[in-house]
Amino acid sequence: MRVVLTMALGLLAAACGASGTGAGASSGAPEAPDGVWELTSGSRLVPGWPITLTIDGADAGGRAACNGYFGSVQIDGSALVFSALGATDMGCEPDVMAAESGFFRSLGGVDQWAIASGRLLLSGPDVSLTFDPVPEVPTAELVGTTWTLEGLVSGEAVRSPDAGTTATLRLDADGTLVGGTGCRDLSGRWIEAGGEVVFTDFAAEGECPGQHADQDGFVVTVLGDGFRAEIEGDRLTVTSVGGEGLQYRAG
Repeated sequence: MRVVLTMALGLLAAACGASGTGAGASSGAPEAPDGVWELTSGSRLVPGWPITLTIDGADAGGRAACNGYFGSVQIDGSALVFSALGATDMGCEPDVMAAESGFFRSLGGVDQWAIASGRLLLSGPDVSLTFDPVPEVPTAELVGTTWTLEGLVSGEAVRSPDAGTTATLRLDADGTLVGGTGCRDLSGRWIEAGGEVVFTDFAAEGECPGQHADQDGFVVTVLGDGFRAEIEGDRLTVTSVGGEGLQYRAG
């Protein structure tokens, strides 16, 4: 688990007056850009480190490559401006941090929004960001099933769990988590946020022999940092930032 600290970003911008010609104000167009979006162009991107934006009324936030961020958004017709933005304070590789810094600078220059062909477009005098909608978490398929770990994914490499260990994951509809890393028991509570499964309470208890410490730490990090879930048949793949993931099978 990463320790989360709060810092002010100081990204404040003045909104431009809406002309009424943008997609957000045109007849039949959506009244607000609410939803969960992932950046696809307009600012630097690093594979495995997605940049997302969630807008819910006057609240905004998401994941900016390395760190989570949060703040406010004011919308008036096709005009849009972010304010009071802050973020968690975690360090990542230089290229990831550079992508994050560039994105925050771009958000500070946004003053207009539009939706075209299902994509969210944020723009300003020197900014043009394009976002695609993020698929919803497949909650109906995910919850109520005990998933057994079959693979640990790091980049393009996949390795099997340690011999003699059984690691499981179960998320229930009441928001509880039970499972294990192969040597320690997992418990906690989960929510869906920003197209990811995020744990509001997460604990690993028990003793872990040294030979299984690597697997234990890998599982705790992937799950504890929040993850996206993909289900195909009886296979579940969870992926955290940085491209690390876990492969499970039902039962």
